[in-house]
Amino acid sequence: EFILYSVFPNPFNPRTSIRFYLAVKQTSLLRVYDITGRLVETLVDDNLNPGIHIITWNASNQPSGIYFAQLSSGGLQQTQKLILLKLIG
Repeated sequence: EFILYSVFPNPFNPRTSIRFYLAVKQTSLLRVYDITGRLVETLVDDNLNPGIHIITWNASNQPSGIYFAQLSSGGLQQTQKLILLKLIG
C-alpha cells in the first residue's frame, strides 16, 4: 500500500529528496541508518494522508558514506541505499 521511489540525487552532497506514495492514510515511519545499522535520524513519524510525500534529508552534519532510508508503513518496509559524497577541497 505504499511505494518508496528512488532517492534523487544519489550520490548527493549534502541534501537529497526521499519521495514516497501512500495509498491510504496510515502511520508512517521514515528513518535513516548508517552502514553499521545505527539510527542516524528519524525524518517522519506521523499519521500521513494518502498521496505523494517528498522529504528532504540534509546530511551536512554526517560524514561521507553509505546510508539507508527505511520507510515503514502499514506493517510493510522498504529500504533505499543513499550515498553521501562530500567533496574535499
